[in-house]
Amino acid sequence: MQKYGISAGQIIGMMFWTIMGTAVISLPVTIGLHAPRDAWAAAVLFTIGGMALGLIVGALANRFPRKDFVVYTQQVLGTFIGKLLILVFLVWLFHTIGLVLWQITNFVKLSLLPETPIAPIMAIVLLPSAYVVYDGIEGIARSSQVVFLPTVIILFFLYLLLIPDVNLQNLLPVFEDGAANILRSSITPLAWAGEIMFLIFLAPSINKINKTAKYSIITMALIGFGGFIGELFYTGVFGLLRQHVSNPFYSLIRYIKPTAFIERYDILFVTINLLGNFVKLSVFLYVFVLCLSQWLGMKSHRPLVLPSSVALLFSTQYFVSSPNELVLFLDNVFPLYTIPLLYGFPSLVLLVAVIRGIKG
Repeated sequence: MQKYGISAGQIIGMMFWTIMGTAVISLPVTIGLHAPRDAWAAAVLFTIGGMALGLIVGALANRFPRKDFVVYTQQVLGTFIGKLLILVFLVWLFHTIGLVLWQITNFVKLSLLPETPIAPIMAIVLLPSAYVVYDGIEGIARSSQVVFLPTVIILFFLYLLLIPDVNLQNLLPVFEDGAANILRSSITPLAWAGEIMFLIFLAPSINKINKTAKYSIITMALIGFGGFIGELFYTGVFGLLRQHVSNPFYSLIRYIKPTAFIERYDILFVTINLLGNFVKLSVFLYVFVLCLSQWLGMKSHRPLVLPSSVALLFSTQYFVSSPNELVLFLDNVFPLYTIPLLYGFPSLVLLVAVIRGIKG
């Protein structure tokens, strides 16, 4: 268990970018495939799903204060089933970190380094996260605290500059996409919202652990509001053409007219994206090595950071071959196993713990 105590601002900033990081890149694309006009509704369902899971996470944190999820899962479900489910989660997490790393790397390649091979970019992207993960939760918490407020302010500033380009007629008529398409567009966002489950692994380090549910709800409310505003702007500016935009937010920023102070605003989005995804990748990698070290019965996660990072660098290049393949995978396959795992796993542990009367 880490000795450093995470404050409210740090945990909210950490979880905000843990979920929001790649969501800014990928979710507008998958949502727009099914409900381009009513995409904002997917943000509402995303928020509801994430808040519900946040309550479950909070209930587990209160029931097992200062105990690690890997440990009490085996206590509640039995050693064999507990270790098996943790192993399934670890396999999911390793593959998902690869997808996250590929999305970040591909964004950097397309926006900044189009002529550079993907492998060295991937290494450069992963190196800072590996370094801060080796240092422990304190480095990640402090980094997220520094990154959170400036990036959110810049995002708000960019939206203000886009207001003249919004055509409200593109949002009408409301619910024209139909309930079935709106629900279908919400499936992948619900999988993303499931990442609030990572709070279970960070909870033992939170100063006020009894407020874990509150922190998760605040986080989901902030992300949900940001997603709601973002989807309104995507549709308001692009209309139904948003279905054909591969990187909606990056394209959106390029609509902003140059000023005497800044000629190209897209560099601001690139900066935000890199900082936010540094936090996301760090949290994902930290949870992976922490969970794996506890599953193996090790005293420290540090010996696993380097081999895990090297394994990710080699394997990630084979996880995805193109952006279009990734979009199809995230839209059709990823939610099928991610939603049952991230929502079902903690729910099962809490249910069995209540039935058996087990507490920390």
